[in-house]
Amino acid sequence: MGWSNVTHRQLMGIGAAVLLWTTTAHAADQSRVVTLGANLTAAEQRTMIQSFGTAFQSARRITINHSQEETLLRGVAPQSEIGTRSISSSAVETERSGYGIRVTTKNITWVTPAMYANALATAGVTNARVQAAAPFPVSGTAALAGILTAYQSASGHVIPYGQERTAAQEMMTTGSLGDQIGSKAAAATLMRRVKTIVLQQHLTTASAIRPVVIREANNLSIKLSDTQINEITNLMVSISRLPIDASTLSTQLRAWEQQAARIAPPGFWQQLVIWLKRIWHAITAL
Repeated sequence: MGWSNVTHRQLMGIGAAVLLWTTTAHAADQSRVVTLGANLTAAEQRTMIQSFGTAFQSARRITINHSQEETLLRGVAPQSEIGTRSISSSAVETERSGYGIRVTTKNITWVTPAMYANALATAGVTNARVQAAAPFPVSGTAALAGILTAYQSASGHVIPYGQERTAAQEMMTTGSLGDQIGSKAAAATLMRRVKTIVLQQHLTTASAIRPVVIREANNLSIKLSDTQINEITNLMVSISRLPIDASTLSTQLRAWEQQAARIAPPGFWQQLVIWLKRIWHAITAL
């Protein structure tokens, strides 16, 4: 069909189709945001963007500087963890309702995907696919600042600074506890379960929350010191004051709870080692 034979109605139809396509494409781009550490070289930036996948090649890009990371983490994380340069990068895509929070990492050595997911749920993030990465191994604590910035840009949802700080505190408390008990997976599960109960039952005082911490730790075969119990309790008091819906939280973290059910708690492995040692001693004593 030549252009001379195209009717006015056909032209309008073609125009509408083009408009719909460009609008849809624009909306898709708006739902994806990449943050890049300000201290990355141009080559490292390209590596990061490529690692996030082709869907993010045309995504909006935001540079995160060290002062932004320090503003979020100062007083929450040790200065050694914050560092002096902005390296961590992230990619965030908002998803359909019910998708939950899903996180993958690359070259992140200290913060686990479950720790990020817990913290993001506390910050009020919903239905997002998150990637946190660096061109070489880094702890990943500073990546939270970029992830939160990317999510707010992609979703249009503004997260209060105080809520961001509480989320960062949860991430650091979980990581520290995980190091102490030998399992960040178990620490993240404990935090998630206590937090869910606190929100579901509207617990707001230390006296009401402390027994929950002790009970859930026992259920997971995690032995906590009084200092650890108090630290978790105080964190949960802060979380109880945030505008978080318990049902929404459960939906966002459902995948992580299902994953946790497949992971044996640290107490299981401790008991297994003790049992094997007893068998070995019994055999060698023969």
